[in-house]
Amino acid sequence: MARQQRGFSLVEMMVALTVSVVLLLGVSNVIISSSQSYGELTRSSQQLENGRYALQVLRDDIRHAGFYGEFSGLKVPASMPNSCTLSATALKDAMDAPVQGYAAAGTAPISCLPGYMGGDVLVIRRSSTQVTAAASLKTLNYYIQARSNEVIVDQGDVPGDFSLKKKDGATTADIRKYVVHIYYLRNCSDCSGTGDGVPSLWRREIQDETGNFTSTPVAEGIENMQLRYGLDDNDDGTPDRYVALPGSTAEWESVVAVEVNLLARSTEASPGFTDTKSYVLGDVTVTPGGSFKRHAFNAVVRAMNLSSRKET
Repeated sequence: MARQQRGFSLVEMMVALTVSVVLLLGVSNVIISSSQSYGELTRSSQQLENGRYALQVLRDDIRHAGFYGEFSGLKVPASMPNSCTLSATALKDAMDAPVQGYAAAGTAPISCLPGYMGGDVLVIRRSSTQVTAAASLKTLNYYIQARSNEVIVDQGDVPGDFSLKKKDGATTADIRKYVVHIYYLRNCSDCSGTGDGVPSLWRREIQDETGNFTSTPVAEGIENMQLRYGLDDNDDGTPDRYVALPGSTAEWESVVAVEVNLLARSTEASPGFTDTKSYVLGDVTVTPGGSFKRHAFNAVVRAMNLSSRKET
């Protein structure tokens, strides 16, 4: 006789369902945990990369501060320039202050910093590392032409306005774009509408072909910037002391290095995390709190063109 066929009993089905639910819960927990770990790793990696990139941009610009081609006749500024003023005369006068800064304040220390949220402000002046051909001059751009202790700063596309010659007396001296970079912090990376609320490092710079300032985001997640300036007191090209802000035009002229301190945070909060750390940024200690993970970055950057002039 054929064996009688029968299905699962109710008890067997309940046991199988229970085991399946336990296995699914275990798999779900593994997936959720892996997703959370991946999210934290992504946020941490992004935070570190943003901080490193911001520091690298500042490092490169500080090293180039005071590069005006062959010109070497910098002197003590008569007064510190207004960093928001753009004109050929103002830019020529400002050449004597290749590095200029403003201390952190509750309101913008100068008028041309839209959305300023606090932290120190750094101004770098130099010429472009690329030579501009006379045929490529543009009407509203500012240019600098330098030879030894002579310099011309002008705006426009007229080659005849740049009359300096190289040492051979025949070849036209190099013409370069005049560069002004103002670094500051703003409480948004994408500032359209109401903004995304992500503190970021921004750069104010002369816009090509307009002769006006424009703002460009450099790195998101930078929520604090503190600077210290290395002063050379004996004209040997090396800093003898660091100050939060030079107190006179003579001290600004003696700046040969800048200590950059940045505090970078993740762009998204980490659930269940509370930041209880304090961060030392130069002369300032901050305890921001909240649910964002942070990392402090520090670098002492030598202003190569300024320190080299003093060495000779």
